[in-house]
Amino acid sequence: MVSFKNRLIVVSLAVSTILYSPLARAESFLPDVRTQGDISYITGGVGDEETEAMKSERGDYNLQIMNSDTKGHFAGTRNILISDSKGNELLDADGGPLFYANLPKGRYVIEASSNSQTKKQKVNVSGNKPAVVHFVWK
Repeated sequence: MVSFKNRLIVVSLAVSTILYSPLARAESFLPDVRTQGDISYITGGVGDEETEAMKSERGDYNLQIMNSDTKGHFAGTRNILISDSKGNELLDADGGPLFYANLPKGRYVIEASSNSQTKKQKVNVSGNKPAVVHFVWK
């Protein structure tokens, strides 16, 4: 005979599995956090699972960069260069379709390049809301 306590344990485990499985799956597809100097960042977004995992983390980053083609589809790897307002290079990294970073408050120039194309955008990172950059590639 199965005791009430054993039934409660089985039900609790089943509920926990149902509630936490999506979170565990999202974390398993999340790219590793990298650092360069004082900047921490994640980059990726290849495949639906990795894209969803990254999107679930975007609120933790104050700079959010998206790369897409002219039809709105995510575009592959780009080089991301972040400089401060004085032109000092702070980060030089490969970037996937999504690139999220944490920067100190300030003004920055974000430069993305791929093949023969280069695009730049100035951003102001403040404590109020994330700076969002969207580069569209041919």
